[in-house]
Amino acid sequence: MQPTLESIKLEVLHWMSSKPFFTNKEIQSLNTIDLGFLRRNSTQKHGVCRFHRGTDVHSATLGPNDVKCIDLHPHLLTEDWQEYGKMVLYHEFLHALGNFAHDANFRRLEGCWENQISDAGRTFTELMRRENATWLWVCPSCEKEHPRRKKGAGKYRCRKCNIGLNDVEV
Repeated sequence: MQPTLESIKLEVLHWMSSKPFFTNKEIQSLNTIDLGFLRRNSTQKHGVCRFHRGTDVHSATLGPNDVKCIDLHPHLLTEDWQEYGKMVLYHEFLHALGNFAHDANFRRLEGCWENQISDAGRTFTELMRRENATWLWVCPSCEKEHPRRKKGAGKYRCRKCNIGLNDVEV
C-alpha cells in the first residue's frame, strides 16, 4: 500500500518525538503544518519548506507558525523512495523549526536521522532528470549522457574530454 503525505508525516513526527532534542510543543506545532506536492516534473527540488510572504528567515523567532506549507516531490511516496521521502520531510521539518541555514547545527540535527541513505539525493535527482528529459547530451568519446529538456545545439562540451556533446532525442 502506497503511503500518504499524512502517514509519512505521522511516522516522522513519531520518530522525532522519541528524541530528547525535540519538545512536545515543537512536535505539536509541526503536526499543524500543511503538506503538499511539488510539480511532478521537478528535477532539482525534492522538498521545500515554504514560509509566509514577508517572513524574516534570519529571525531568532523563526518557527512553525511562519511556515505556509511543506511540499514534497510526489515520487517520494512510491515504494522505492518512501524511506528517502521520510528523510526529506525530516529535513524540511528542521527548516520549519527555525533552522533556515544548512549550518553546523542543522547538519548535526540532520545527521541524527537513523536511516541515512548515502547518495539517495543524487540518485533521485538523476532519475527525475532522466524521467523528464526530452534530449540526452552525449559525449562521443566517453559516452557520458546528460539528460536535458532542451537541445544543446553543439554549444556544450564534455568536461572530461572537452569534445562537443551530441544531441540525441529521447
